[in-house]
Amino acid sequence: MHNIDFLSIPLFKTLDRLDIARLVPNFQQISLETDEVLFRQGDKGDALYIIVIGRVSIRKQLDGEEHEVAVLSVGDCFGEMALLSGAPRSATVIALEPLTVLKLSQTRFNILLKKHPTLGSHLANLLAKRFAAPQPVSDIPTPERHTSPVAAAGGRFSDVTASRNKKLAVVCGTAAVATAVNLWLPGHGVNNAQATLNALLLAATILWAIDIFSYHAVAVALPVVIVMLGIARPERALSGFSSPSWFLVLGIFAITAAVAKTGLLYRLVLMLTRWFPTSYNGQTFAVALSGLILTPIIPSSNGRMVLAGPIIKGLCETQKFRKGSPGAVGMAMAGLVGFGHMSYLFMNGTATCLLALGLLPADSIHDISWGSWFMAALPLGLTYFLGCYLAIILIYQPNKRRKIQQSVVQSQLLTLGIFTRDEKLSLFTVLFTLAAFIAQPLHGINSAWIAMSSFLILFGSNVLDERSLRCDIDWISLISFGALVGFGTVISESGLTTLAAGCIRPYLSPVAGNPFLFLPLLAVAVTVVRFALPLPAALLISILAVVPVASTMGINPFVIALVALIACNPWFLPYQNSIYLDLMQSTDGKLFSHSSSRILSYWQVVIMIAAIIVAIPFWRMRGLIN
Repeated sequence: MHNIDFLSIPLFKTLDRLDIARLVPNFQQISLETDEVLFRQGDKGDALYIIVIGRVSIRKQLDGEEHEVAVLSVGDCFGEMALLSGAPRSATVIALEPLTVLKLSQTRFNILLKKHPTLGSHLANLLAKRFAAPQPVSDIPTPERHTSPVAAAGGRFSDVTASRNKKLAVVCGTAAVATAVNLWLPGHGVNNAQATLNALLLAATILWAIDIFSYHAVAVALPVVIVMLGIARPERALSGFSSPSWFLVLGIFAITAAVAKTGLLYRLVLMLTRWFPTSYNGQTFAVALSGLILTPIIPSSNGRMVLAGPIIKGLCETQKFRKGSPGAVGMAMAGLVGFGHMSYLFMNGTATCLLALGLLPADSIHDISWGSWFMAALPLGLTYFLGCYLAIILIYQPNKRRKIQQSVVQSQLLTLGIFTRDEKLSLFTVLFTLAAFIAQPLHGINSAWIAMSSFLILFGSNVLDERSLRCDIDWISLISFGALVGFGTVISESGLTTLAAGCIRPYLSPVAGNPFLFLPLLAVAVTVVRFALPLPAALLISILAVVPVASTMGINPFVIALVALIACNPWFLPYQNSIYLDLMQSTDGKLFSHSSSRILSYWQVVIMIAAIIVAIPFWRMRGLIN
């Protein structure tokens, strides 16, 4: 497919280069010899075809005889009605000479509509203009049954009522439990403010575990409620929104939006994949390492996964890896590890890392810079990365060893062409940000203001316009981030964490002096908590509860944050891991099933514990563990 100039195809003239590059993996290349029939009149219509080499004869049956009604050549498309209506073929198509066509199936077209609404809708409009004739009445499908609008409305009303009643019952039950705890605690060495904070945290944990309300709604409610109850002043409860961590996340989100919007991430993934050996082991390593390299450049694990998924699927399809085959599952899992689960290696790897940083005590984060974070996490990350890669190539080794054909990748790079102005500005901004992060010990400027400077560069150069700021930045996550950091600050200042540490410490006495036992057990505990709580909530509970205890054991709170971050990505059950679900969705569910990937989820726990044990001597050497 690498010799095809997709930019010259008339159907794509009004699409931009990035949209066309995203389309490339969705096409199947078909070659026919002279006089071969592509399809016949009356066959099921299920695909659009575009001619890239040769000519075809369009023939129809008229009065019992077959007549040629048209001859189509390079750049012409046909069969477009199949994508709009699925109608039977209205003509027979025969190759007049050696022929190469691109096929876009109706299934893939429907997937495009779901994944890229703008791209899919635009292509649908182009196809509709090419076929403006009205559809015959006989072709309009008749519904098998007619449902009364009143009955349908009644059904919807019943469902809504049942949902509201369920939510009301959950709220009442949670409020009752929280009230009981709030009344019981003051008589057991806890003051009223501490008791209320503990009750609110318990209520939030219950609501997060049941997952009947939005995680973000519960997070935002926490600081609002403590202000309304008079437990904390607004400036303390909402201090997360004025903290450097919040502005750092805002800057990181802006960089992520720019890199995704300009197509820079898409291009970089393609380029990195092309540079590695074409064997299965080489390409699997290329996928994983590409994700690792791009993690600090594109600081959104979900964004990286969504954009890399189609590329991984394209690599698998060129090798005809069937769904669930070892090759397909291995390639997908390499993408999950590299693009999704290496975020903790970098301070800006994802917003969750910055949340962990924001939850740490203020006196423990003064010396944490981008470089010191990376150095502290390096042995942990490298051990985990190499361990997972070895597990993947051992568990998911294909039965047949074949070279990976990279024609699809080459076609996509050819379609993207040279770097655009916005891509160059985005790349410059990313490199400037990373360089400034690394040099922070020299210039002393807080990482937040470095990230915000990058935000201003992107906004001032119009790489990000006002619409991009409204639509492409994850404001919901940003708001819940500020709410959780503010709530965590109030809890820490209330003395509740110190009190909790005193209660927990006696139970930890058997492992108190042995980090080789304590830290792996902490990782296992966080993994268990993730069965019930979403990632940010599990991080909040783990850090607030364990940091005071760890400090008395001579363990730096930053180590607790790293252990919690690496332990927060299990996928024993699909709902536990949004990155895992993004991978499944971005590959259209065509590479693996959960049953085929579950074995690696068990092994990654073993690898995680081994990585923590390997890192402990290094942390001791750096003074993070006494």
